[in-house]
Amino acid sequence: MILYRLANIDYIEDREGIGAKLFGGRWNEVNYPCVYASATLSLALLEKFVHAQFKEHMRNLAVLEIEILNADDIFHVDETRLQKEWISDVNYTQWIGKQLLEDSSVVAFSVPSVIVPSERNYVINTQADSFREVKFKKVSDFFTDNRLMNSLF
Repeated sequence: MILYRLANIDYIEDREGIGAKLFGGRWNEVNYPCVYASATLSLALLEKFVHAQFKEHMRNLAVLEIEILNADDIFHVDETRLQKEWISDVNYTQWIGKQLLEDSSVVAFSVPSVIVPSERNYVINTQADSFREVKFKKVSDFFTDNRLMNSLF
């Protein structure tokens, strides 16, 4: 399975989950390293865009392809079993992520995207026993239409 990580070129090579560890995210608390990725490049772009506050946040981007060889190693969070208000309850989603990130047998888990709930994002557990089997493939520069950028300050 190929996943896509979109980030500033200065941070695209973060394979230890340092950014997530320092700042936390929807599915991880601070001090829990992980790497976020998406099932499609377009979803990765939407996820990056929704967090951008300024045009500068969308410049100098690169895309990293990540391969998880055995899809059976991925735990799928069942959105039908999530609390009704999970989208607005980051403490709840971080609690779920904490349980999964503390399980060294979980190399990655998939979660519904808040932006496009029918699509999936992936949280890669850099502390998993089988993390070495995650393949970080090629890095490429990423460009998108300026019309998207023009909607930012």
